[in-house]
Amino acid sequence: MILKKLDRFIIKKFLGTFVFMLFLLMSISMVFDLSEKLNEFIANGAPWDEIFLIYYTNFFLYYGVQFSYLLNFISVIWFTSKMAGNTEIVPILSSGVGFKRFLRPYFISSSILVLVTILMYNFVLPVSNKARIEFEETYYRVKVNKSNFRLQVTDNQMLYFYNYNASTNRIKRFTLETWQDHRLVNSFTSEIAYGDTLSKNWTFENCEIRKLGAFNDEVRYYENFDTTLNFGIKDLIFRPNIIESMDYKELNNFIKEQELKGSDDVPKFLLEKHKRWASPFAIFILTLIGVSVSSKKSRGGLGINLAIGFGICFLYIFSMQITTVAALNMGFTPFLAVWTPNIIFSFIAYFLYLKAPK
Repeated sequence: MILKKLDRFIIKKFLGTFVFMLFLLMSISMVFDLSEKLNEFIANGAPWDEIFLIYYTNFFLYYGVQFSYLLNFISVIWFTSKMAGNTEIVPILSSGVGFKRFLRPYFISSSILVLVTILMYNFVLPVSNKARIEFEETYYRVKVNKSNFRLQVTDNQMLYFYNYNASTNRIKRFTLETWQDHRLVNSFTSEIAYGDTLSKNWTFENCEIRKLGAFNDEVRYYENFDTTLNFGIKDLIFRPNIIESMDYKELNNFIKEQELKGSDDVPKFLLEKHKRWASPFAIFILTLIGVSVSSKKSRGGLGINLAIGFGICFLYIFSMQITTVAALNMGFTPFLAVWTPNIIFSFIAYFLYLKAPK
């Protein structure tokens, strides 16, 4: 496909405005974020070079990709409204260029952004997010503690504990049960358990190993007991946002593991998986809406088009929040929860396209 002068002109404006909006809005966001977190960073001794080179560099990448579809939408409305206000679109359409042909450079630009966003979501951001999350855990976030924990760690093993203290890696009232044919065959209990965050090594204090027999139980007591289990602390205690540091393959494997364990957070993980594909494709939909809304010169000029654009942004985000809550609390399928806003706004985009000036 040979790019005409019109194509190059619009693509340059599209991508140039997008990059400008990206740097402008992310810079403002970083200033607000720093003002909110500065006291915690200083109190926890965060080095200034790490704050800017590690945290905010990856902050920029993360939120830039997360809101790329909205930045794209604002960019389209911004420069298309300016073109309409400068009476640049009317001559283009009057010269015999159809509205579909006029849309071509917009969708070429959108395709570039969609491809880059998908690659960023699934391959670049996981590495970036890992550094950002590690920084937050070290200098900002309160360590994760758990109470009244219950988890199926394997097909036939259930784990229970009363309390986990992240500062000491100590677990109180640790119980690991092994079941066979719906019958409890082995029980391991310990008053205190210490887990290694980097390996699957464990140290237990005041523990009891009970093997249940048909008539008598075999019981052994140990004051101190060291062993290796098929799971470690990091497999049990983690923040849900750990999935942001996983690439596509790692995320799929992690979801399968959590489904086998019966984790209540599986819908959250599935939402993240499908979001990595649905959000980039929203760029196509919002591009069509943006061009259709702003390609006609209006009395209100750029201001009214931006107001309409922000209104549509609000409705899109609101619909995403509704479907997300439905997936987490009402059993709505995560796949549909993520894609439903795109489906709804596809119809809105088509309607606005039919009403756009031809």
